[in-house]
Amino acid sequence: VVRNQSVIISGESGAGKTEATKKIMQYLARVTKVKGTADNNKNKELGEAKKGAMASLEDRVLSSNPLLESFGNARTLKNDNSSRFGKFIKISFNTKTGGIVGATISNYLLEKTRITTQIEGERNYHIFYQLFSAADEATLQKFGLENGIANFRYLGNRATLKSR
Repeated sequence: VVRNQSVIISGESGAGKTEATKKIMQYLARVTKVKGTADNNKNKELGEAKKGAMASLEDRVLSSNPLLESFGNARTLKNDNSSRFGKFIKISFNTKTGGIVGATISNYLLEKTRITTQIEGERNYHIFYQLFSAADEATLQKFGLENGIANFRYLGNRATLKSR
């Protein structure tokens, strides 16, 4: 019997919700690969190309998290990588093979106030600092960012990339 299942992860800031979510997604990807491999050895309906496509989808689901964290996580007084949003992750499985066949990630409750104001010791969303630390001079000039982070009130008027 196939039934829908849910996992709810909640807790205070810094309690480990993001890390718990990563571990659950890694576990699901690992067990579905093992199950899918066992099923494929018994029944060769799925060719090598399709197995590769399934692994690729699982890898894409897992690898999306760092990108989401760049745009939605910030340094707070309690946590250097605090999620400023909630996530609803829906993972769809093939009921015959158990493999992951799709996933959607919906973000909600983005803390928009963090874009314009941070208290001392906190930072804005990681993506702003990552852009300044990784972009070459030509890219910074192209986007009018050549004067550095100190010129942006939204980045807390900091003179360097580090807030501590």
